[in-house]
Amino acid sequence: MSYRSRFLRSSIVVVVLFSLMPQAAAVRAQDLVATESITGGGSAFVFRNGSKKPQASFGSAYAFLGEAAGGGAKARRTNAQIAAAAKKRRAALIAARKKAAIAAANKKIALSNTLTAKAEANLDNGETDLAITNYRAALVQNPRNKRASDGLSDALTEKGIAVAGDTNNEAAIVYFDEAVKLDNKNDVAYAKLGAIYDGKKQTDKAILNYEKALAIDPTLADLSATLGLAYIDAGQIDKADQCLAKAEAGGSDTADTRYLRGLVLYKQNKNPEALAAFDRVLELDSRNLMANYYRGQTLVRIGRNDAAVAAYKRSLEVDPKFTPASFELGVWYYNAGDYNNSAASYENVIRYEPSNAQAHANLASCYRQLGRYGDANAEYKIASETIKTPELYSEWGFCLGKTNEWDKSVARLNTAREMSPTAVDDSNLGWAYYNSGVAKREAKDEAGAKADLELGRAFLQKAVEKDPKLDAAYLNLGSTNNGLGDYQAAVTALNVAVSLRQNWVIAINQLGLGYRGLNDLANAVATFKRVVDLDGSNSFGLFNLGEAYNASGNKKEAKKINDKLRKLNPALASKLDNVLSGKVVIDAAKQKIENKIPKVPKIPF
Repeated sequence: MSYRSRFLRSSIVVVVLFSLMPQAAAVRAQDLVATESITGGGSAFVFRNGSKKPQASFGSAYAFLGEAAGGGAKARRTNAQIAAAAKKRRAALIAARKKAAIAAANKKIALSNTLTAKAEANLDNGETDLAITNYRAALVQNPRNKRASDGLSDALTEKGIAVAGDTNNEAAIVYFDEAVKLDNKNDVAYAKLGAIYDGKKQTDKAILNYEKALAIDPTLADLSATLGLAYIDAGQIDKADQCLAKAEAGGSDTADTRYLRGLVLYKQNKNPEALAAFDRVLELDSRNLMANYYRGQTLVRIGRNDAAVAAYKRSLEVDPKFTPASFELGVWYYNAGDYNNSAASYENVIRYEPSNAQAHANLASCYRQLGRYGDANAEYKIASETIKTPELYSEWGFCLGKTNEWDKSVARLNTAREMSPTAVDDSNLGWAYYNSGVAKREAKDEAGAKADLELGRAFLQKAVEKDPKLDAAYLNLGSTNNGLGDYQAAVTALNVAVSLRQNWVIAINQLGLGYRGLNDLANAVATFKRVVDLDGSNSFGLFNLGEAYNASGNKKEAKKINDKLRKLNPALASKLDNVLSGKVVIDAAKQKIENKIPKVPKIPF
């Protein structure tokens, strides 16, 4: 190899690449949705990638002509003489041709050598393209000119380095491939091919070319570290460890090498050792972006979350656009229940990575937890262009319900159910139909309300059949049956819900409404008292208890309850006043409040 090859070898640097660990999905939680009607109805939502032509010989053709000229001995002698003369002439011709060929060959060799010298001068002067042209011309004159073929390999390597970049890697590959075909000892070309394939995430090809380069020159310590990183990406941690040991033994004790050593230990789940390795990196370079980031990842593993947050923040101090750290902060804040800071972290990710679908999905979850349902719907819509999971569609359907877009909610929840026909999906779809029916009833669309409630009941019945222990499905089924006036079925389902989750206030309140619908006032009063005992600030429970006392004739207790209600919810207490005074009545058969219409007196003629 020429001096230029040696120079290029010495210029190889470690290119540190990293890949993000799969991000943890945001924590799923169960959300309860109370129908804000005067009776405090409620429901629950459950959350959950060629031939030549033959010729006659010269001698045979000539003999045929002799035979045609005549016969006899004379003819034979003549023919023999002619044949001998022809042989002599042919021998002389061959000799002349050999002499001419040697002369020509010597001339081509000389010309090839001249062109090679010119090419070398071109390369020394930085005229790479002209050098390539002259080297190729030299090889045309003398294909065996090894000096020219090696020189052309060097020139092509230099050309490949010159054009290599974010947009010209394919062109560079062509140059490097030809370079190694001309000289299979061109370690620089192999190393550069490895780097290009590394950047293209073609790890197997990167490893192959790195290994060829190191087989030619094992002293390339930095390249050993780079190969170690490629092995990490390939999941071959033991080989990575061996490469890094060679790099360190070769004198490559740099921040980058220490970082890779820490990364190997991290991949091996040797967390204390990895943490120590990252600390050693930061001794040399306190602003090492990746060392700070993976130090944070390691600290999370060992439960030192506060220190991990500090490490992520230091990464962002180095580079505010470093989205992996922002993403991890978002996860940590979400799991800690700090949804505002979690949202801010995901917003920062999206600022620099607007196409990060998982960040949009996680941000939607933050907005959902913050009650920003409209904003959540917008983020779910963006995320759904890439992420198509039943979990996403289910959460999106919930938020659409919270913005009273029940038709869209039903559509999204039905998509989730089609993807994953579980009891939870059936329950959630029933939840949407139930609440849609309640909304239509409030809009005086009784026919539409009944149709939705019937659909809801059908899906909820499927849910409890699939999973007899799904408490939310029994709550929703009981609420739906209440809405349909099927109070006995409601009481049956709600008693199961309460048995599965004791002291579940929303279910107990619905159970009380079922008893009230049956006009079982004793059980209604007892059930609503249980609601109030469990949650003294439950204004719906107080209202229902007061009304039940009134219906049973115990106006004294009804008024006591209303006095408590007045301190919590004056508007609802005022409505209970109207019930107690007889201005309005609760239709137990339909579970709704109606104004009393006074009789119009007749006017005499």
